[in-house]
Amino acid sequence: MENETKSANMQKYENYKEQFKRLNMAMSHNFYLEAIFICYAIMEDRTESILRHADEWEKYVNSRKGHGSTIDSKVRRIKKLAEQRGMIANKYFSDSVLDEILIWKDKRNSLIHALMKQELTTEGLAELALEGKTLARSLTNKSGSFTKAIEKKKQNC
Repeated sequence: MENETKSANMQKYENYKEQFKRLNMAMSHNFYLEAIFICYAIMEDRTESILRHADEWEKYVNSRKGHGSTIDSKVRRIKKLAEQRGMIANKYFSDSVLDEILIWKDKRNSLIHALMKQELTTEGLAELALEGKTLARSLTNKSGSFTKAIEKKKQNC
């Protein structure tokens, strides 16, 4: 079982390494829509991971009452956890990053849903992609630190 977990963790690490490589390549070749797509996928995955490691995933899924998960609802659930002083989530997620992700997500959604109806500029897409990359990296780092802290706490109990 332990080897399976290590193998799954290694696969996850390799996937992230590859996606950040693709993100960097997309940015350097001005493929900003692809970069935005990758950033969003990373944020979706990291928010789920945070809830799973906090042992909140099942409660979250049940609270959705058959509706699928959304990045918005996952971020809001993490924010609720972070509001609780003394909780590990408070240490890692009580800053503005989660709010910034929600703002970025709204900008991204506006762009995607009106893609053919608006005048896009390369500069605007580049700015949104760069902001997304920064937020995805920050969330990934915070998620990793949070996971390590949770695992350490479990080992000490």
